[in-house]
Amino acid sequence: MKKKRLSKQQLVEKQKLDEKKFNRTMLISFSILFLCLMSILIFYTYWCDTKYTWRKIAWYSEEVPEKLTCMNGDNLQIHESTKAVFEDKTYYFCSQACFNHLVKHFRKVAIVPDAFSGDSINKADAIIGLKKRNNPELVYFRNKENFNKYYESKH
Repeated sequence: MKKKRLSKQQLVEKQKLDEKKFNRTMLISFSILFLCLMSILIFYTYWCDTKYTWRKIAWYSEEVPEKLTCMNGDNLQIHESTKAVFEDKTYYFCSQACFNHLVKHFRKVAIVPDAFSGDSINKADAIIGLKKRNNPELVYFRNKENFNKYYESKH
């Protein structure tokens, strides 16, 4: 069997077609690579914000770790808070100013009502939860039973 030989014009057209396919493939490949790279850079840049947003949503009806709270402002924090001991109890604050506010206004700041029963409790001894989903505001509970009842009543 003989191979059919292409004319010069057919060969040039075939090369142009191959070049177009190659260019299209390269364009698509580099576009996908660029989008992946940009996605990774954006995610890396906003990693803390991403974690914080996830925590506000996922930790609703879950215990919030004390180290991620500011007990003066009653808010969930993006980064770990500073641990401070005052009157033999451990409190967590986002700044020195918040700690100083606790020292000056101890009764107003450290003693809060239980979110379910209304009993007065110390924030250092409380179980911490989120008041609303996707909201950084915290609520405090005397025990796990009140904690569970509070979220059962919200559902």
